[in-house]
This record gives sequence, C-alpha cells and structure tokens, in this order.
Amino acid sequence: MNGPIPVIVSYSSETPRHDAAFADELRALAAGAATAIAEAGLEARWVNAAAPHSDAHDLLATAHGVIVLGGADVDPSLYGATPDGAWMDSADAAADAFEAALLREALERGVPVFTICRGTQLLNVVRGGTLVQDLGAGIHREPNQDMVTHPVAVHPGTRLAAVLGTGTRDVRSGHHQAVDALGEGLVVSATAPDGVIEAIEGRDTGRDAGWVVGVQWHPEDAGSDPAQLRLLLADFAAAARIVLPVGDDPIAAPAA
Repeated sequence: MNGPIPVIVSYSSETPRHDAAFADELRALAAGAATAIAEAGLEARWVNAAAPHSDAHDLLATAHGVIVLGGADVDPSLYGATPDGAWMDSADAAADAFEAALLREALERGVPVFTICRGTQLLNVVRGGTLVQDLGAGIHREPNQDMVTHPVAVHPGTRLAAVLGTGTRDVRSGHHQAVDALGEGLVVSATAPDGVIEAIEGRDTGRDAGWVVGVQWHPEDAGSDPAQLRLLLADFAAAARIVLPVGDDPIAAPAA
C-alpha cells in the first residue's frame, strides 16, 4: 500500500494505584513512541486500554498491525498465580482484558505485533506463559523506579538479531516483572547478564507466520539508543505494509 500504514497502538497512563509520577513516566514514553512511530511511516490509531472506544475485533478490521506499550502490572490470576507482593495493587483489570483480547485477535489474524515491557509480558501470558512477579533488587530497575541502562545479549538466528544484529548492546529498562515460563509458539531472543529474559518473538518468522516481537526494555525512552526503535519499527512497518486495507481516520497521539 502507499501512504502511512494504519496500526493500533494501545497504552494507558491511568493506573489504579493513582501514582502521578508513574503516570507521567508512561505518558512521556508514549510520546517518545509516537514520534518514532510516525517517522516509520505508520499511522498510529491510539487506544486507551483502560477505556477502549471499540472492541478488538472492530479495531483490527481496518488495521495493519498492533503495538502494545508499557503500563501497570499484569494481573497474576491471568497466568494462574496469586499476588505475592504490594506491587499487585497496580494491576488494571480493564486494560488487561482489552489488551489480551487485542493480542489474541492480532495473533489469530496474523497481523504484525510489536510489544514493549508490560505489552511483552501480556503477550507471553496470552500464549499461556507465566511471569516473575517481582525480580527484587537487580539491574532492571532502580529502587526509585527510574530507568537504568544495562546490557542484553541478542540471540543469533532470531528475527531480533536480523534487525539489531547479534552480540551485546546496552538498553534502557524499568521493569520489576519479567517473562518466566515461555508461552506457546514463542522463543527467547535476548537475555540480560543475570539470565532474565529481555526479548521474545514468534517461533516461526516466515511471512505466513506473521511478525511477532516483544522487548521488555524501553527503546522509546529518551535515554535509549534511538537506532533500536527505528530499526524495530522499520521492520514492523515492512511486515505491516502487506496486510489488510486502510480504514478510518487516525486518532491523535498523546502529548508528553
């Protein structure tokens, strides 16, 4: 197709724990993503996951792909666990329900899927995987919730390696949860030095299998290497260009 490629971008800064600083951080990250998405030739149709204006089926009828950004913790009941810490009061049932349905619909249709942080964790859960509820002290998040820089090793032979190259690179992280048992049809494509899974993707990367990549770090963070998100979105856009027809008018991007 010619012109901008319409894709659904889901996020929410309206966290149940009413943490103003966390909400501001999510808005800033979404604004960073918005700029990169537009530069990749994608027409973002923004959806507030906590209060979606339409259901997943209708939204995807005219979209070429799905991007799910970060946000609140995923409810552990979705992967058969019970809350094991105070962090669970940040779970957002409405956002969980909508984004899980959105991801399932996208995977069923075979449209490209790109996820970041919470989005990647929910992608794993939707495929039947589980999460580590709290990583504790370590390299993935500062005690004051600020982003940290740490290395990840990109696994050879993966789509992520084809996009970013193999070897080690620095990324920006801010997550205290992580992918644990892998969901069906997913493989690990990057890990941190402590063994934590930092990226996953669909096992089959052929055109007919769809494009599915999720990172737990934040390539949209202002302190990140901008080439990472640019390359990921370029590959996503190339896959998105070949699916489904253009639909409705775009929804405005969130302000920083």
